[in-house]
Amino acid sequence: MFKRKILVWGLMLAFGTQLLVLGVPMAQWRSEQIDYYNAGLSAYEQGDSQSAVELFDRSLNVYQRRQRDSWIERFVYPRVNTELAARASFLKGMALIRAQQAEPAVAALLLSLRLNPGGGSAYYASDQARLRDLSLIAKYNLELLFNQRPDLAYSQGAGRRQSEGNQDGQRVPGQNPGNMPGPGSRDDL
Repeated sequence: MFKRKILVWGLMLAFGTQLLVLGVPMAQWRSEQIDYYNAGLSAYEQGDSQSAVELFDRSLNVYQRRQRDSWIERFVYPRVNTELAARASFLKGMALIRAQQAEPAVAALLLSLRLNPGGGSAYYASDQARLRDLSLIAKYNLELLFNQRPDLAYSQGAGRRQSEGNQDGQRVPGQNPGNMPGPGSRDDL
């Protein structure tokens, strides 16, 4: 009887120690992706474009690194947030536009659109509307950037150079963006 009590107490102590060793790091865990995003957003709002780009890059790097987590890490820790990565990429593009670096801004806005093509797979209607709005704003800013720099649009396959002219007599989508975010007016194409 005495040996049985010692065994039960020993097992309970081992189990409690294991929970303590595993539970404390989980209780103190913080998402690096969210921390870097928040710091980047703060730098962006203060007008520090270079720091904002750096911090958004770090947030995106954490997102990409955590995509390759093992199954046990995905089971224990929360998943990375694709919407947050799309927002980080979008704001990185906007900070690069502020810093007048158009080529990397195009790449950042395109990455944002790849991560969030428009919210078609969202579970809730409010999420779908929010994701759709974010993608439309990214498309609108990308169209404005292409309108200001036609050479960038041509390098992305969105238009033709002025020297080539318009051989078939039709406008190419993307050359004449609408004045509203999203698809704009039907007559603009």
